[in-house]
Amino acid sequence: MSKKTKNRKSKSFFSDLITHKLSWLEFVAIGFCLWFLFYPHPYEILLGILLLIPLLGIVINGIEKPSLVSLVEITKDESGYKKYDVLDFIDITAWVILIRVLLDYEFESFYSMIIPGTIAFIIVLIILFSTHKLIAQSTKNKWWIYTSIIFNVCIYSYAGTYAANCTFDNSQPQKYLVKVVDKRIVEGRRSDSYYIKITPWGNHNEEEISVSKDEYDRLYNDREINVDLKKGLFNISWYHVDLH
Repeated sequence: MSKKTKNRKSKSFFSDLITHKLSWLEFVAIGFCLWFLFYPHPYEILLGILLLIPLLGIVINGIEKPSLVSLVEITKDESGYKKYDVLDFIDITAWVILIRVLLDYEFESFYSMIIPGTIAFIIVLIILFSTHKLIAQSTKNKWWIYTSIIFNVCIYSYAGTYAANCTFDNSQPQKYLVKVVDKRIVEGRRSDSYYIKITPWGNHNEEEISVSKDEYDRLYNDREINVDLKKGLFNISWYHVDLH
């Protein structure tokens, strides 16, 4: 067998292996995303898996250094307009992490996450562009593809940074004693959201905090509770309600 034939077979086998792995990875990503979104237990393990999946997918997809186009599926709708869908192991994972961050954690200061989030964003972009070629053809699709990929990577980087900052934070909390002054439910199509209003604390004025249904049911007006302010793994301060 000639060297060229061996190389051709090896490359063909490698391409099949990558396609198979990426298809498998997309199903795995969707499964873990649904689990994390609707029943986030064990929280730390699920988040850790979802943080690794996009990086793993980018590296596996980039083994043969293909074009960035390989990360986007381009289809046409009934009107003939093109749709740009970033592969699910990046797209869905990024959005699910963002949703859980908004549901589970309270921001102390949005600005404090700009530097850590930007560093994570740059690191992911370096991995992305070092494993994939730039798009060679200059077409309208080119900039839409770049925008789709970078937008989803941005969401993943910032949401993932904040999620890791809060979830894996072992710092000692600074406690503030507050009172519940009001509570309300916001009804949604698929699920309801629960909020309590608490008295001023620290640098905060009277404000609403999102809580779980179980916490909402246990709280009532004038009840005293603690707000725990924590430093954060990446020095992004955050806080949560402590009912104990």
